[in-house]
Amino acid sequence: MKRTPGSHQRVKGLSFRPFPKPRSGPAAFLTAVFLVSLLLAAATSRGKSIQNSESLLKQLNGSDPVAAARAAEEIRDRGAADEETVRGLARAIRHPNEMVRLAVIGALSAIGTGAAPAVPALADALGDKDPQVREAAALALFNIGEQSRSALPALIGCLGDWSRPVRDAAILAVVKIGEPAVPRLIQALSDKSERTRRAAAEALGRMGDTAVPALVGVLKKGNSASAPAAVEALVTIGEPAVNPLIDLVRHGNREAAGLAGETLSQIGAPAVPALVESLRKK
Repeated sequence: MKRTPGSHQRVKGLSFRPFPKPRSGPAAFLTAVFLVSLLLAAATSRGKSIQNSESLLKQLNGSDPVAAARAAEEIRDRGAADEETVRGLARAIRHPNEMVRLAVIGALSAIGTGAAPAVPALADALGDKDPQVREAAALALFNIGEQSRSALPALIGCLGDWSRPVRDAAILAVVKIGEPAVPRLIQALSDKSERTRRAAAEALGRMGDTAVPALVGVLKKGNSASAPAAVEALVTIGEPAVNPLIDLVRHGNREAAGLAGETLSQIGAPAVPALVESLRKK
């Protein structure tokens, strides 16, 4: 049987259409031109993007603070940056103009975890003379997250800052870092500064289960300088701390058991079911 091009061919009840022949003529030429133009446009766009990034980095470290701040804001609006750009922003954190420093830190904050190479510079910025810059640096470290671990000493130092917004931002960053921050926070519970002690207790309280063993460990030492703040943190944590505290009442020394009992009484209702169950087992 004669088969015409493009006709259906049947094989045992199945039909298929052969692959179409390549196009030729004016339509094929126009298609090829269109595809080539797309490739050229993409390559040109990438080249402009690289040139634009280089230009922005020059502006960041230039003498014009308005241009530097605008460059930082443009990078911020992109929401992402390569490592070279992040390092350029990190260098610009030391800019003498406060407006530029804030814009630069805002850009790093928007980049988030990708701004990890700037953590040392942000840690230095926590000591800036301007509280707005210190707060912005702590929030940027919060956005970077666990990779901000190397900034912990500076963040703990900010827990005693006279500015409440700075302390709040430092608490957020420390809590975001998580378990690696617990030992330093426990040390801070006995700091001579009441602000530091209370902020450390607040941070530990927000950490929940993660902080309970270390806090109960503080109570085991009895009436130490850090005990009141540890009690405060455990009360904030509430129910997850109840069973470890009951164990301390049972097996701790007199001072430790007294502190654990006091903590349970402040926790209140959430502690009642576990206390009742504990009495039944005796």
